[in-house]
Amino acid sequence: QLGTSRPVVQRLLAAAKEEGIVSIGLNHPVASCLNYAQMLKEKYGLIECNVVPAFTSDMTLDSVSFGCYQLMEKYLRSDNEKVIGIGSGLTLKKTIRRIDFDSPNTRCVALISAMDADGKCNYYDDVPLLLASKIQANYYQWPAPRYAQTSLEHQMWCSNRLFNNVSNVALQADVIFVGIGALNQESPIFKDGFITFEQLEMLTRQGAIGEVLGRFIDANGDVVESDINNLITSYDIRHSDCPRIAAACGEDKRPAIFSALKGKWINGLVTDEHTARWLLTR
Repeated sequence: QLGTSRPVVQRLLAAAKEEGIVSIGLNHPVASCLNYAQMLKEKYGLIECNVVPAFTSDMTLDSVSFGCYQLMEKYLRSDNEKVIGIGSGLTLKKTIRRIDFDSPNTRCVALISAMDADGKCNYYDDVPLLLASKIQANYYQWPAPRYAQTSLEHQMWCSNRLFNNVSNVALQADVIFVGIGALNQESPIFKDGFITFEQLEMLTRQGAIGEVLGRFIDANGDVVESDINNLITSYDIRHSDCPRIAAACGEDKRPAIFSALKGKWINGLVTDEHTARWLLTR
């Protein structure tokens, strides 16, 4: 409309920028998320962090699953042999469903059992098997029920040759992905029948606010002194020095995420921007 050529406009903009008349900034939500991720890395000493925009609860969950997929792809796309340790949960399940490539040099190892004390499995939540089938990889199943019934039974499960073999594979993991669970009546670990209502109430009285791979932790990130914590068979990810990345979001999980960070259960996080801001104020 002004009859001005593109080179003239570019020179005028360059001059205006130098004189401070014009400034160029990026105000997209992703820019804020990148800043939050960097600040979380610095505050909590994280190896990996991906913060995604928050929308409605369902859309935020999808967004976090995509953020987790970005990190998972980074580790799985390489051609070198690797071991990936995998937990359970809806966020990880949604993440893995996004995978559309093979990673045949990968070995997957479950870090927690989907089997209850009676041998019943949650077919819909066998996340490690889902990952193995997606990337066409070998798969190590966790060879014990999630919780033993007695101390003697726990010792029996955790001392046999097969259990030790799979535990050693988990110890070799190059990267670990887990979920973080809140502790309330909507928690999958309760709704799926792994703990009773009485155990839920007892754990709450004992100070438990969430769980990592079935271990119930308090606000400081310590394992709660409880009978059920003495009967869990899952892998303790604190034994691993590799990236241990949790994918979790939502207001109800924030105290548990903070607790997992304080207790050094995880050194990587994928979460939403609201949770990131909350964590930065703790």
